[in-house]
Amino acid sequence: MEISILKNFPIGIKEQIKRQIKSMIEDGCLTPGEMLLSAKDLGLLLNINRNTVALAYKELEQESFLNIIRGSGTFVKKISPQQDREKLEEIFQLAYDHAVQYGFAAESINNFFISGLLKKSRQAQKGGKVILIDCNYEVLETLDKSIKKRCTIDSHFMLIQDIETFPKKFIKRAKEYDFILCGMNHMKELKATVPDLPLNTIGFVIKTDFQIMNQMMQLRAGTRVGYCCISKKSSTAFFKTTYLSSGSSLNRVHVGINDKKGIQSMLESCNIIFATNYVYANLTERFPTHKNIHCVDLEIDPPSLDFIISRLTKGATS
Repeated sequence: MEISILKNFPIGIKEQIKRQIKSMIEDGCLTPGEMLLSAKDLGLLLNINRNTVALAYKELEQESFLNIIRGSGTFVKKISPQQDREKLEEIFQLAYDHAVQYGFAAESINNFFISGLLKKSRQAQKGGKVILIDCNYEVLETLDKSIKKRCTIDSHFMLIQDIETFPKKFIKRAKEYDFILCGMNHMKELKATVPDLPLNTIGFVIKTDFQIMNQMMQLRAGTRVGYCCISKKSSTAFFKTTYLSSGSSLNRVHVGINDKKGIQSMLESCNIIFATNYVYANLTERFPTHKNIHCVDLEIDPPSLDFIISRLTKGATS
């Protein structure tokens, strides 16, 4: 895997890494199942911070180009082939060659192409004013960043618990926006609090961590299991659909990361604990001797994100 980094290039280092890996996957230079260098090794090879590489890998996983398996490595995912990619390359090469023939310097051509494409992208992908709703800000921040990579939105975060407490305030604010994006786990609560929603409402889904889900499925009925997230509400929302394959439910304990007594009780009474990636580092740092804490990655489901983008951009331009 050959990647080159240009320090003075208009595109940041993380984006340069992502674009080159994407291109190699789409071209077939990187094949499904192929293992990439670790973030540490690639960072050393390119003489850049390994955290930059790790973030690029993470975002490529969110975009379904890579699969990161803890303890094993980072692998290429199978993707659908890009249609007419050769034709696009032909068009690009022709335009680039014409620019060179007219005497433009390579740097000027690169800068113009990049700024021009960004301008076109902004013009084509406007998503309007959007209220994002969930039970914790971390999920909303993740969703907001994912959307803004693909279209422009004016976003505002609101917690479902605040809406339940101050519904009139929410209704007043909502009239200033074009869309509501609400976690599917909270759609029922939202509709119960505001039966006649004042604008288009779109639900989003958190991508399931299938490895962890399968691990949960193997637990015997009645096993006392702890679940931890930012708050008890978010913990309950994220894990409430986890059942044994036999149909029996586990003996569950839900706590928030700031509930000291609840966490202590959970650690003492539970056989196994699942913590979302938002609190896992905090929990294991505070209780390093507890060996049975498992991290659950929570990400926006890619098809859900695709649907959201299509609705936002269509609604903003119609």
